Amino acid sequence: MNSPIKKSKVRKPQAIDLNEFELGERKDFFLHLYEFATGAPVRVPFIVARGKLPGPVLGITAALHGNELNGIKIIQNLLEDLDLETLRGTLVCAPVVNVPGFDRGQRYFSDGLDLNNYFPGKFNGQPAEQYARSFVSTFLPPIDYLVDIHTASQGRLNTLYVRVDREAEKANKMAKLFNPEIILQSKGGDGTLRNAAKKKGIPSITVEAGNPNVLQGKMVFDGENGVKNIMRDLEMIEGDIKLTRKPVICKSSSWIRTTGGGLLEIKFGLGDKINKKQLLAYTIDPFGNILQEYFAPYAGIVIGRAAYPVAIPGTRFCHLGKIEEKL
Repeated sequence: MNSPIKKSKVRKPQAIDLNEFELGERKDFFLHLYEFATGAPVRVPFIVARGKLPGPVLGITAALHGNELNGIKIIQNLLEDLDLETLRGTLVCAPVVNVPGFDRGQRYFSDGLDLNNYFPGKFNGQPAEQYARSFVSTFLPPIDYLVDIHTASQGRLNTLYVRVDREAEKANKMAKLFNPEIILQSKGGDGTLRNAAKKKGIPSITVEAGNPNVLQGKMVFDGENGVKNIMRDLEMIEGDIKLTRKPVICKSSSWIRTTGGGLLEIKFGLGDKINKKQLLAYTIDPFGNILQEYFAPYAGIVIGRAAYPVAIPGTRFCHLGKIEEKL
């Protein structure tokens, strides 16, 4: 006799409930947010660090792209010397958002999609959408502010810069406090985690801290200082806000692409100010002959650049920000 087939209940993700955590304590734990093909759980790491004193809840995320590692170390270093006896409020951290991508050492989710294009996700959507929905339902409800930490994508290098909707007053203040080299206007309206948080009324910034696949000590140090500045402004911790640079404000940006193949000879560095029609790069063939020259279409500042010099037509090699004119 065949046993009857039982319908399994669809697992509903539960929001992190801060009331379940003791004041003055840190709790490290994994939550079941998704499944592997075997049916085994994909367990996502979270950290809740509650201060003894009342205050806001700051959420910090890293490795939303699986090969972006600097943010993990920023979170670890930040928590290492955090005094929970004097902390006002709570930190809720997700040091590895994209666990399937992290396990593979890859940027994308296991279905090949960019997870940061599919928030807030869908109940019955593509794999990345269902994972995004589980994460948003778990992580966003308890937080008041969000710092989402990224790096450049594979084959590219980044300055320390922040994407933010500068029309959002609280978020724009967070961007300045982070002490970046560049602040890039980015209104949102896309499938990013930042935009999903913004729609829920959570002031949010996206931090781009350096390069993928590596841990960079200076970027980690600057990132930790940036988060601490935000915490000091929110009166979560004591101490002076440390601003060591005046960020360049960019109203927009674009990637300059090659229109032919060749070996790239790049004539600019990260953070360089660029004049209109300035020579940015040229390509050469295997014999050393110059094939094409590329000039800046507008004046600006270099936000990011290609790391790998071999180019085919359409290769992005210069992320050029348009500097906001001073009034």
